[in-house]
Amino acid sequence: MTCIIFLLFPVLLSSCSDSGNAGTYMAPPATPQWVVGWGVSPQNALKTSTNQGGSEQSFRFIVVPTIGGNRERVRFSNYFGSTAITIGSARLATASGSGPAIDKAHDASLTFSGNQSVTIQPNQEVYSDPVDIAYTYGKKLAVSVYMQGSFPALTEHDSQAGTNFTTAVGAGNTTNDSTGASFTETTTEWFLITNVDVYGPYNGTVAVFGSSSVDGHNSNFGDTNSYPAGNGPVAGQDHERPSDWLGYSLNAAGIPVGVLNAGLLGDPAGEDAATSSASPNATAGIDRIDHDVLQQPGIKAVVIYTGGVDLRVDCLPATTVAESLTAIVAKAHAAGVRVILATLPPSEYCTTGSPLPSSDDPYAGDINPGPENPGSTQRRALNTWIRNSGSQLPGVVSIADFDAVLADPAHPDFMIPNLNSGDNFHPNGPGYGVQNNAIDITAILGK
Repeated sequence: MTCIIFLLFPVLLSSCSDSGNAGTYMAPPATPQWVVGWGVSPQNALKTSTNQGGSEQSFRFIVVPTIGGNRERVRFSNYFGSTAITIGSARLATASGSGPAIDKAHDASLTFSGNQSVTIQPNQEVYSDPVDIAYTYGKKLAVSVYMQGSFPALTEHDSQAGTNFTTAVGAGNTTNDSTGASFTETTTEWFLITNVDVYGPYNGTVAVFGSSSVDGHNSNFGDTNSYPAGNGPVAGQDHERPSDWLGYSLNAAGIPVGVLNAGLLGDPAGEDAATSSASPNATAGIDRIDHDVLQQPGIKAVVIYTGGVDLRVDCLPATTVAESLTAIVAKAHAAGVRVILATLPPSEYCTTGSPLPSSDDPYAGDINPGPENPGSTQRRALNTWIRNSGSQLPGVVSIADFDAVLADPAHPDFMIPNLNSGDNFHPNGPGYGVQNNAIDITAILGK
């Protein structure tokens, strides 16, 4: 029996190969290929308080790959940019400690077609040349980037799970600063970087695709408090997003597959007024599945876990969301990508004047005792469709029943209290771990 135990605060979670999702599964023979060791979806390039633009500035981004490796390349994205930007220098190294320091014994300069700098045009993405840095699974990597000259707000992704570092504006190129002393400020964004790919004997890449619950919102929250009591971040707890947990399971089972996190905050499955295909920052799932998942290196399977925003924010009926999911699945199937379709756990509250939770009645809108919120009524209908009709769609190889493992039997429209981050929209870190156990990892590659 292969078994890995995670002791996280008061909750003990386990993922064992003979009692979890792997059983006695043997992965197919691995072949040399590029896979996504770590990845996120580009979000936008909007000017905000955390994405102001600047000049002559260096950044150090910390990532935790979902698989070990010996040869890497980094993808830099100006996907949402409106002007050209220039990277004057970049490096990849293993991180040292919990701050911005790096290990100079495992550090390499990144080049672009042999050049130290590269100019990236609007809507363009570029890969670095490969470098050879040996690291084991669980080791953090640091991507250092020097932005030459002036630059606008950058294509970015809100980290949701960890801390990155930046110098002051005007500090210049400090990418080779091994101590990290020049990186005097922190940021919650990953600017420019979307992939750290690894090359070697792997079975491919699996993506987890959806909105903030895929992106790991509130994954740094613990379970020491129970809903409806307050909750908050736990110091030192990070990188417990769904993609991180799936990486734990795959590594524990000895399945050499990289995991890509393709979650975006507020991302609906289908288009609405804010995410139509005409929008300059379209993020609807139906619009971005191609770029963010199907065009990724080594992609073999995708866990589709989306639709909650459509129900909770847009108050759409289950039938409309089912149509969007059907279209997304059809795209994956046409690309030869296996689909694991996930049910939606309690998180859907439509804001149409219906019963909503409050401090006076924290379980208002629950089916027990009722009246149920219409958003939850539609969620139940959608989950029924996923378990029945959705499971029969061409390309769907498995259902991950997140609702079954997270719903509180006493209050079925709410998550189990100690797995609820406190907003009843997102699990906490341990909750994402329990949710992960509903994924049949043998379905990723097939038997």
